[in-house]
Formats: sequence, structure tokens, C-alpha cells
Amino acid sequence: MSLQVTTTESDLLLNAGDRAQQRAQPGSLPTDQWDSLRAKIRSHAKNAPPSQIFADAAGQGRVYRWGVAVACGEAIDPLWDVVSRLAADQKVSKKQLARIDLAGGADCLMDELNMGATHPLDAARATLWAAAMPGLIKHLGYTQWWDLLSALQQYREAVTSREACHEPSYLIAGAELGLTLAWRLADLPSCSRLQKSSIQCLSQWCKQDQESIASSISGATSARIVLASLIRCKKILQSGAGQEFKKRQARVASGLAHWVAAMTTHTGGSAMSFASRGEVRDDVGAGGLLPEVIACDPESLQPAVDAALGKRQVNGRLAWEICLPESFQHCEQAKIAVLMPQWDVRRGRVQVDYQARQTCLELMSGKSMILSGKCQTSLQIGDQVQQPIDQWESTCEFTDDDVHYLELEQAWSGGIVLQRQLMVVRDDRCVLLADSVLPSETRRRPDSDLLIRYSNRIPLARGVHPDPEAETREYFLSDGRRRGLVIPLSAPEWKMGASSTELKMSDDNHLSLSASGRGSLFAPLWFDFQQRRFDRTRTWRQLTVADNLRIVAPHEAVGFRVQVGSEQWMIYRSLAKPTNRSVLGKHIVADFYAARFYTSDGSLEELVTVDSEDPADD
Repeated sequence: MSLQVTTTESDLLLNAGDRAQQRAQPGSLPTDQWDSLRAKIRSHAKNAPPSQIFADAAGQGRVYRWGVAVACGEAIDPLWDVVSRLAADQKVSKKQLARIDLAGGADCLMDELNMGATHPLDAARATLWAAAMPGLIKHLGYTQWWDLLSALQQYREAVTSREACHEPSYLIAGAELGLTLAWRLADLPSCSRLQKSSIQCLSQWCKQDQESIASSISGATSARIVLASLIRCKKILQSGAGQEFKKRQARVASGLAHWVAAMTTHTGGSAMSFASRGEVRDDVGAGGLLPEVIACDPESLQPAVDAALGKRQVNGRLAWEICLPESFQHCEQAKIAVLMPQWDVRRGRVQVDYQARQTCLELMSGKSMILSGKCQTSLQIGDQVQQPIDQWESTCEFTDDDVHYLELEQAWSGGIVLQRQLMVVRDDRCVLLADSVLPSETRRRPDSDLLIRYSNRIPLARGVHPDPEAETREYFLSDGRRRGLVIPLSAPEWKMGASSTELKMSDDNHLSLSASGRGSLFAPLWFDFQQRRFDRTRTWRQLTVADNLRIVAPHEAVGFRVQVGSEQWMIYRSLAKPTNRSVLGKHIVADFYAARFYTSDGSLEELVTVDSEDPADD
């Protein structure tokens, strides 16, 4: 597609023959018509400045840097910084310009657009340069400026014609890019007439509702860029087109804002992103993205963002907590979940992304990141190494005042499935991370001769190292201070003697859990993040499981008890068809059972029961 501009649309523009001559002679001077057009575009920019649209957020161009550091996982590069200032009509010093190559950056962008880049970050970059076009008119040559405009228009048309309506790029390129060109280059008829179709793109994207939100939060790190685009669309519509957001559009913005808040860390960063506190400064504070997040639903998101950032609420705490959104957030479409004991970041949180073959896990003890990265699981049956043959799927979730529970399942070669359980015991500040390896087709009658070797490498966060106990098999996880305790429940407590389960530290800073079993196996890790318990006496045991006076083999069902000081918990897992079995004096017919155990009267306080169909909360 060529630039859709003709002499009949405006006498300010060069005719096609003049443009062809100028392109053939890049070194020639602009004509009087080009000078006139440049003056017209600058004048319009002064009459409808970004500060009028975005208020304080336009300062230093931060409105066009919202969410970028989180998406990149690092500091925003100098080129983006300078172009964002031009996009917001802010001053750019000669020193800043000298550090970058605007012309080279424009050429690189055009190459990327021509290759059809559709990642949200690519679409956001295109919108950034579109907003900067009035400022770039002083820094780019006549031919390159027109080429860039043509590339932006072609890119928008390509994205809207081939991308699904719920994709983030459809919103950013189809809606915001078009609205931006129509606003910033209103004197070009080819740009001004994009407004109508861009509003339609916005409406279509929001009509997809949950699908659009799921696509936006997939992978976690692009959520802020998408929400930032949606908010800019809203402000351009309100100030530039005199239109208010419709109820559906406001509802989608609020839903996405709740996810952004849930994934916000105390540094102002986000889940699954390595961007540091200083690198996300454009998202925090006056003129930042987070105040705009709060504005999407002030009643619930103000306390939620405050809690995520670690701000204390002293007065009216009960009313504050009632206003908070649910502390368990899970989207099966995006395959991402956030499990928070409370919104208060000092209580820690677990975040899991299971869209890839390897789950990505983040586990925090208070404000300290303990685990961060991909869990690398390997399975072997006999001498044959097995591979995952399908994606992870959510098979069960449950939440109440006691626990958040999430169960995932993945099919593997060799006729086996891998089940992964995450359970957050909210008040106790404990987390269970457990894998079960089960035969897929003969799941209820496992072959006891089937030898399974299992290994899971779990990445420690940067700066965290394990401190092994001298005589027992648990580890403290420290970053200069003890932050957590991890116990391999299926391994014997004492290091003496052989064990089919081993937890050790690898050379590349991973916790490595290995286990073996016949027919099926259960490999649980118990994390304790309550520091007041760290110096208390602790122990754990594998329990005897009985079925009609018969001791059950480990490939059928297992039970564990863990004790720290006076506090105790019990875990039961069926690995065969659930039937009436007894463990620790409790008769259980379930796939999974967890409880607190009280030695004073031998009673069990149920935390969660998961049967073969649904979790029970009786």
C-alpha cells in the first residue's frame, strides 16, 4: 500500500510527481509546499498538545514509557527515551540527541514493521513513533519522514487485516496507532480519516472482553503496555474526539487493571519481569501508570495497589481489607495465576505462568524473591527419557480463607502424566509445591513394576543461596538473612542411610529435587516462610496409610506429617483409585487432603480436600 495522500485532498501536499522526484534525489531541498506543511503540522501540535490530552503524564514523555521497562525487563533504551519526549512535545537537549541515531532508529523501525512484528512491544514502538511524527519533522529528511509515515500506515492496515480482534497488537496498532495519527497529523487527510476505523477497532477489541484480557496478561510482562495503550486511547477520545468510554470499554479496562495490580511488586515492578525499582520509575508516582490503574476502579484498586507496594494501612484497616479484590487470581485462557495470602506484599505471594512446556514460577517470602524462573522437569521410565507431549492444563482450583490451591496436569510420552500442585496455607505462611507422576491410561491401577525416575530443577532468585542443615535434609534459603525453609517431605529426615528422594543444590543456583519410584510417585516440597518458627525444633515423617487393615504401598497412596515447634500439618495423596483409607486416625476417600494437626486432642482441622472431580469445602 502506498501513502494514501493526493493533491485533491490538500493543496499543502506535494503532488505524486514531485514526491517521486524528491525520493530520487534525497539530497535536494524541500519545496515551499513541504515547508508550508511542516509549519502547519507544528502549529496544530501547539494547538492540540499532548499535555492537553495526558496532563502531568506528558511531562518528560513518561506517558509513552508506561510499562515499557516491565515488558523489556530492563532499563528503557536512550532512543525510546528521546522519541517519547518528542512524542509528548517535550524539550530534548543536544546532548540527548547526540547519544542516539534518530535516522538509523527510523530505518530499523521500518524494517521491523515491514517484517510484520506484532509483539505488543513492537506495536507500542510503532505508536510511539507515530506520536513523535510532528517532532521528527525537524530531525528527519523529507523522504525518510514520508517513508516512515507510509510504513506506519501500512503496518496498521496489515495488523488489522490479519490479527484476531482480541490480540493486544489489534488494540495498540489498530486503535491507538490510528487515533494517534488522526490526532497528531490531523492536517493530512490520509491520517485524519483513520479516526473512525480506529474507534471501531477499539470497540471490537473491547467486545472480546475476557479473551482480550487473557491475551493481554499472557506471559505477564505485556499487561502494562496493553493497559497503557487502552488508557491513552481513552484520553485521546475524551479530549480529541469528545467521546466518553462506553460501559463495556470501562469494564475491560477495570478487569485488566485488576490484573496489573495483582502482578505489581513492592518495587513498582511486575511479576515475571526483571525490571528494577529505578527502571520502572515511569510507572510509579505522579504522572505514572499506577495512578491511572487506580483510576479504573478507585474503591478496590487504591487499597490493592497500596498493599502491593507495601504501604501500611493503620486507620480503618477492616474497611480497607473489605474493599480489596480477591487474593486468588487465575486465568485459564492466559494460563497464569497469582496466589496471595493477602494483598499485603509483606505476606509474600506465588505467581505461576504455565503457558509453556516448562512452568515459570515466582515465589516470594514477604518482599524477598526466593524462587524465580522456569522449573526444568525430567522424567525417565526404565532407561527411556520421556518428553512432554502436550501443554499444561488446569484441572482443579480452590480458594477460601485457609488456602489457595491450584492443580495443573501435563501429558508426557511413555503413557504418563505429570500433576503439579500449588497450595498456599495463607495464615501459616507455608507453601506446598508437589509433583505427582501417574500412569495416564491405567491411572487407577498403576503398574508397580514400572520404574520412574523424576527430577525437577527449581531456580533460586538472584542473591538467594541455600544453607543446608548439618545432619538433616532441609535447607534454609537466605539472601544474607534467612527468608525461608524448604523440606523434602518424601525424603527421610536424617541424612544417614539411603533415600529414594534427594534435595540438593546445583552449581547453577537451582534447587534440584530427584526421586524414584515404581508405578507412580509423589515428590512434595514444603516451604515455611514464618521466621518466628525458624529456630524451633522441627521434624517430619512419612505416615503409614492403611486400607482395610492392609498397609498401602507407596505407589497407591502416601501421607506425611511435618511439625515445627507446636504447629503441625498433615498431607495425604492418593496415587491410585481413591478408596476409604486411613492415615493418622483419619478415614479419607479423596485424591488429596491437607489439614492442621493438633497434638492436644489428636484432631485434624481440614484445610482442603480434593476428590476425583471437584474440591470439597465441607
